[in-house]
Amino acid sequence: MKKLSLAIIAAFMNLFGAFAQTEGDYKERSLSLEEVNFVTSYYSQDGNNAAVTGGVGSEQLTDFANQLDLRILKVDKKGRQHTFTGSIGIDHYTSASSDKIDPTTISSASSADTRVYPKLGWTVNNPNTGWSTGLNISSSTEFDYTSFGLGLHVAKASLDKNRELSLNLQAYFDTWRSIQPIELRPPGQKGEDGDDAYTPEPRNSYSASLTYAQVVNKRLQVALM
Repeated sequence: MKKLSLAIIAAFMNLFGAFAQTEGDYKERSLSLEEVNFVTSYYSQDGNNAAVTGGVGSEQLTDFANQLDLRILKVDKKGRQHTFTGSIGIDHYTSASSDKIDPTTISSASSADTRVYPKLGWTVNNPNTGWSTGLNISSSTEFDYTSFGLGLHVAKASLDKNRELSLNLQAYFDTWRSIQPIELRPPGQKGEDGDDAYTPEPRNSYSASLTYAQVVNKRLQVALM
């Protein structure tokens, strides 16, 4: 099995120095581009022990992934920092073994797939009160799976920035279609292409976390979750 990976950080800009003034000196400023990241990776493998074909067959697989991240900052008249984040990712893979999931077809839909996953976020931080709130929305789409996510973040930091209590809530609303090998499919539910008769199934998941963080000294910080 071979593996080749490549990661490229195309651009990175950090302008935190622009906010070195005291809390009372904040002035409203227009949107400014704070950070741009572009990451790409490539994965490849081969072999002759594919499970789909009974342990004998090509395991050749490739995956080409790309992601672009942006971060934009704005300070309003009250000195609150508004951070807007956005990202878009596109992955494309080919798989010789999953192409054989249905021996009655020459090339099944699972032989190659493309996943697209955008995400948007907005965070408001008030350095005068220590309160920070944020929202995020995301989605992910591919051939047999779609996902939609919502998130909420609330945090309160002490004025000396040494303590913080934060609450994170996240929910995902997914829909997936199980495409089983033809030998395991119920009679009469094979569809025109061997998988069309399967009804999409919903799958929802929720998570919540409460975290308390404390700075002990310059080299130590502890957190309770």
